[in-house]
Amino acid sequence: MAKKGITIKLLARELGITSKELITRCREASIPAQNSITKLPIVSERIVRAWFENQDETSDSK
Repeated sequence: MAKKGITIKLLARELGITSKELITRCREASIPAQNSITKLPIVSERIVRAWFENQDETSDSK
């Protein structure tokens, strides 16, 4: 069984978005996300964080 990481609620708070937005985005990327207390596997957490790191870099360069 995969190790679990952070809850969607806490990750969304760190990223400055709502849990609902994060759940929607995860589902679009086929990452299982049931609700805000779902714990994401560490691999999925890294993927989500990468999405937002890329957005920060593009917004800084403008």
